[in-house]
Amino acid sequence: MKMKATEISSSLKKSPLPPAILLYGQEQGLIVKQVEQLRKLIIKDESAADFDAETFFAENLDEERFINACQGFPFLSKTKFVLLKEADKIDNEAKKTLLKYLETPSASTLLVVQSSNLEAKNTLRKGFETSKTAWAIPYYPLEAGKLGSWIQQYLQKKGYKADRDAIQYLSQRLDGDTSAATSELEKLQLFVGESRHITLKEVFAVVGETVQHSVFGLSAALYRGETKKALHILDRLLDGGEEPLAMIGVITLRMRRIIQGQALLNDGENPKSISRKLQIFWKEEGEFLVQCRTVKTAALANGLLDCLEADKALKSGGGSPSRVMGGLIMRLSSRFGRRS
Repeated sequence: MKMKATEISSSLKKSPLPPAILLYGQEQGLIVKQVEQLRKLIIKDESAADFDAETFFAENLDEERFINACQGFPFLSKTKFVLLKEADKIDNEAKKTLLKYLETPSASTLLVVQSSNLEAKNTLRKGFETSKTAWAIPYYPLEAGKLGSWIQQYLQKKGYKADRDAIQYLSQRLDGDTSAATSELEKLQLFVGESRHITLKEVFAVVGETVQHSVFGLSAALYRGETKKALHILDRLLDGGEEPLAMIGVITLRMRRIIQGQALLNDGENPKSISRKLQIFWKEEGEFLVQCRTVKTAALANGLLDCLEADKALKSGGGSPSRVMGGLIMRLSSRFGRRS
């Protein structure tokens, strides 16, 4: 059955543990945290872990050993804890074995299946969603506002203070993934040292070179139709190891925000209010509002389709990253450069 991540705690209080839970999505940081919470719920004493907790990886899964673990009885705990990681890499035969197990799962085992994002048509996801006893729980990337709150809370717990503009930049740059965010925030903590005060200067030094050569700088060049500059920034980003899929994510996120901004402007909303509502980095407010007023909605809609096509090409190996991204940048720059 389908369930929201926010419903897990209340459901566990009302109902007994299900025999199997699928945790999937792009927000791996929260998934890892949830897996650990479920493990602690089952394995109350770590001395029992050697007997009652087992972890498997889906790629090249030993099906017989995995099923035996799931069907075995706990030794020191009331319930066994079995974790299957990276389920998106499972092959078809092992997937059939897992789905067959779901039909009659062991009542004395909690099977937790951890995966990255699974499409709606994925048979593993469908199997959990249609099961009467198992749970399927998606974890989507946090919106910039929610990620900003998460970053602030994380730093406060660690004893660090961060300026508002630093939080804003981080929430846009890290694109909703608390796992990636945690890694970057740990670097920031080491960088600022004993001062425990994080400003925009420290963020630029650790997380990105400068705004000019960040993915946001690439986006700005695109919307101005500056093809040569956009391609130059793209080359620098690729040479610096920036992930092409992450770049597409930031570009599409910007397009969606412009579409939202246009709708709010048409409704007569105050521009400053729009910038706050959409979590626009303060140094980008002016340019963002210009983009909302000048970029045509049709160009944005077609641009989103361009990004989807490039995303598929990268994932399927339909061209080198530099070739795919270069083609995308030229198409987008051409679209957005037209003002009539």
